[in-house]
Formats: sequence, C-alpha cells, structure tokens
Amino acid sequence: MHNLNVIETALVELIDRAEAECAEAQRTDLGNRLRKIRSRVLDPAQLVLVVGEPEQGKSELINSLVNAPVCATGENVSTAVPTVVRHSSEPSAQLVEQETTQSAVGGDRLPVPVDQLHDELDRAVRNGRSVSRTEVGLPRALLENGLALMDTPAVGGAVSSLGAITEAAVAEADALLMVSDATQELTTNELNFLRRVTAMCPNIALVQPKADFVPDWRRIVELNRKHLANAGIAGKIFPVSSKIRARAMREKNQDLNAESGFPPLLDYLRKEMASAHEQLTRKLVAHNVTEAIDQITNSLREELNNQSPRTATETLLELEAAQRRAEDLKRLSGRWQKTLSDAVQELYSDIEYDFRERSWAVLHQANETLDEADPSTTWEDFEDWLKENLSEAVAETFGWLDRRRERITEQVSDELLREHVRTLPSSDPIPVPDPLQRVPDPKAPKNASFPRKDQILTGLRGSYGGVLMFGLVTKMAGLPLMNVVSISAGLVLGSKSLNEEKDSRLKRRQAEARTAVQRYVEHVVFQVNKEARDSIRHMHQTLHDHCNQITEQAQIRISRSIQDTKRMAEQDAVDRDARAREIKKKLEELNVLRKRASTLTSNRIAAA
Repeated sequence: MHNLNVIETALVELIDRAEAECAEAQRTDLGNRLRKIRSRVLDPAQLVLVVGEPEQGKSELINSLVNAPVCATGENVSTAVPTVVRHSSEPSAQLVEQETTQSAVGGDRLPVPVDQLHDELDRAVRNGRSVSRTEVGLPRALLENGLALMDTPAVGGAVSSLGAITEAAVAEADALLMVSDATQELTTNELNFLRRVTAMCPNIALVQPKADFVPDWRRIVELNRKHLANAGIAGKIFPVSSKIRARAMREKNQDLNAESGFPPLLDYLRKEMASAHEQLTRKLVAHNVTEAIDQITNSLREELNNQSPRTATETLLELEAAQRRAEDLKRLSGRWQKTLSDAVQELYSDIEYDFRERSWAVLHQANETLDEADPSTTWEDFEDWLKENLSEAVAETFGWLDRRRERITEQVSDELLREHVRTLPSSDPIPVPDPLQRVPDPKAPKNASFPRKDQILTGLRGSYGGVLMFGLVTKMAGLPLMNVVSISAGLVLGSKSLNEEKDSRLKRRQAEARTAVQRYVEHVVFQVNKEARDSIRHMHQTLHDHCNQITEQAQIRISRSIQDTKRMAEQDAVDRDARAREIKKKLEELNVLRKRASTLTSNRIAAA
C-alpha cells in the first residue's frame, strides 16, 4: 500500500507539472484533459467504458458480464445516460443528477430499487430532472478488485449530443471495450472513432457479439484485426455470444459458457484490467502527458524557427501574402458552399423524379396485366410480382443516388481543395432501405365470388323477358305462350344476361384492383422519397462538416500566421534573442518532463 501511494503521488505530481506547462502555453484543451486524467488516478476504481454504435449489443454485453439485467435492452431501446456498474455487498441503484452550484459535489443522488431503475429513470427524465448517469451496485466477483463498467450512449447515432457525452467520458476512462457485432467488419466511422479516442485512452479491446448468428465470424475477426493494425490501434479482439452466455448461466452449463466466448473476455477484464490497474494507469498517464508535451514542444520549436531577424519589407510582404490567403480562402469557402447547395437542391428534385418514373413504369405494366387477368384468381402471384418489381426499382434508385453522392463529393472536394492537400470525407455507401415493410399490403378486390343461386337468378331474369316477348309474338300466330321458339329465346337471352353479369363483375374487380395498386404504389413512393431525402440530408451534413472543418483549420493557420508575423515585427532583435533563450530553456525542461513520462511504462517511477 505504501508503494502504491508513492506511485500515485508521483503520477499526480507529474500530471500537475504537465498541466502547469499547458496553462503557461495557453492550451486549456490539453489542461482540461490532464485534469480528468488526474481524477482517474486518484479514483481507486478501474473504469472501463463500453462504447459502440447503435444496436451493437453494448447493454446486453454488460448484462452478460455481470449476469444481471442492469442495462435496458430490446428493440428501439437506446442508452440515453451512462450507467456505471460497481461492486457492492448488496444490490443497489441510484440516479445521479447533474452537478450545480446548489447541489452536492458530484451531483445529488436518489436511491431507487434495482428492479425499478429503468422506470424511475424514465419518470425522472419526463419530470425534467437532469440525470447525468445511473449507478448500480452488485455483489459480483468480477467487480471486487475495483473494476467498474460503464454503459455509454451510442456514438454515430441520430442524437449527436449522446455521442458527445460518450467521447467526453473517454478522457476519464482507464480502458475501453469497443462493441461491434460480428455481422460485418468495422466501418469507417467506427475506425475514425477509435483513432480519436486512442489519443485520450490507449487501452482498447474490441468485442464482437452475435458470433452465433454469423457462420464466417472468424473471417470478420481477421479482417478487423487487419483494420486495427492498419490504423495503428493495438487491441485484442473477443468474439462472443450473449444469447449462448445467458442460456449457459440458466442451465449452469460450462461447455455452453465456453462456447459463448465470454471466459477469455472475463479473464482479460480480471487479469489485464482489474489486476493490472497500476500498469494501465501508468500507460494512460504516459500517453496523455507525452502527447500534451509534444504538442507544446512543436509549437515552441515553430516559434523558435521564426525568431530569425527580418526586415520591414519582409514583414510587409508576409502580411500581404497572409491577407491574400485569407481573402482567397473566403472566396473558396463561398464557392464550395454554393457548389454543395446547388448540387443538393438538384439532387432533391432528381431523386423524386427518378423513383416516380420507375414506379410509373411498374404501375403501367400492372394496369396492363389487370386489364387481361382476373384478380380473384391471380392476386397472390400478382402481389408478389408487384412487390418484387418495386423492390428492384428501389434498389436501382438508391444505387443511382449513391453514384450521385460520389460525384457530388468529388465536385465539392475539387472546388474546395484546389489549393490544399486532397482529402475526401469518409462516408459509407448509402444503404438500400426496405420501405415495403412499412407499407400495408394492397387489399384484394371484393365480390370475387359469384354464388350459384345468384347466377340462377340472373339467368332467370334474362330468360323471363325472352320467353314473354317471343311468346307474345308467337301467340299472334296461334301458338301457345310457352312454345319451342319462346323457350329457346328465353334460354339465349338468359345465357346472355349471365355472361354480361360475369363480365361486369370482372370489370369491377379489375377497377378495384387498379385502385388498390395505385394507392399502394403512391404509399411506397412516399416512403421512398422520405428515405431518399433523409439520406441526402445526411450526405449534405457530412460533406458540409468535413469541408467546413478544413476551411476553419486553414483560417486558424492563416490567423496564427498573421498574429505571429505582427508579433515578430513588433519585437526588436534583443527581445527575439531573449525569447529564443527562453524557448530553448523551456524545451530542455519539457524534454526532461517527457523523459519522466516515458519511464512510466517501464517498472521505474521518476520521482518529482
């Protein structure tokens, strides 16, 4: 324990030194990150964040790890606030509110029954209470050594603020479990997220649930291992199945438990996480302190290189060049924004016309079919044909939309990046939706049956007029009312009436079928247009954010260049020499501090 306190003190002093350097360099962003790392060092718990995109099985994974339904799961259920699962002698749960000036440090806590945690959270949110997280305590051996699991809101979901909550919590974590199910390899968005968070928390493992649903999950795991290596991310991969794990726990079956893939993951959490708390903490501190020092050092070296004396003419030329770059950047920003806006507006118009044209072709062919066929006998086959052709039309429309997305990306990138290094935003192909699932099936036409008694009555009505008419004519010739001629005429007219009634009923059924198909196709068109417009909006936002980020970064560089030039112009030679000596001295101090940070990953701790 004494040695642990010495190590903890050395880490805190090192972080404090690095934070002071960040404050001196006016890098509040780096200082805030180090302050969160300092809090993690002083916290005896080992916080492991469980992160991932929506519907990947994060909550179900935590439930399987602790063998308890502590996190809400199910369709259309998403994590709105983080849930922290810790060790306690008895099951417990509480809601933790946002910290305010009137509340207690860390926020007010409201104990609730464990089995009513989700209902109480929903009630608190509906009542307008600002709940920052929920905490659950369980008597589990996995959590005895201080391990704490946090279920986090999904990253890359529809609500961007939830993803921001998760990324903000990364700086406070000792390690991350990235959850991405085994049905597909890691997406570009997931890899980009991992690249961002490894800058704050380098201790990462990838968990791939639903391995029982995918026969070739081993191939997916190998592909993901290559993706991580290519991205420079070090982390183990654990394919698991929460369904098999739950069944194994119910039946107390060790073979099923081994098949679920959870034992290696549990060993990893016990041995390489909870039991290696000190080493992981050292790695976390070393990574973040080293990165902060490197950023400050790079800025100081750049400033040192700019300390060479310059003439007034050189200064003026540099200011004019920087000003021209700023004006060019402003014009460039206007051009790419106009190009993007015009292309998106044109795409909105084209996509609606494209699918409506395809749906009209299907509808025209359907009407031609219904003009000849009897819907009462061919409806099921006709409905399958209609759905299949509409599905093909949807796929063709969204394939065309994805090609337009690529072309617009190229156009905007070319417009923006004429004077910059070419880089395209990372975006996944537009998926093909299935709007037919949300549209009720077309209703089959009514009155499809023509009962025998109705046919007899129809025939009698027609034959009665024939018998009466021809009977009266033949009666004038001296024949009785009922004779061969009148009866034959009645039979002919009765058969004609029956055929006309059958034909009339068929035409009514065909008209009803065409109306039902028309309504069905219009409903599908509405759903497809909504899906397409949503996809276009997402593409627009992604492109705009990417190009805007490049523009802002270029503007910041130009602004800093102007400020540095002005500052250097105001300094005389004596001031520049003095500043150069200060920078060199500071670089030496930072180098010593960096060496101390680099020793953290070894078995030595440098005393402050």
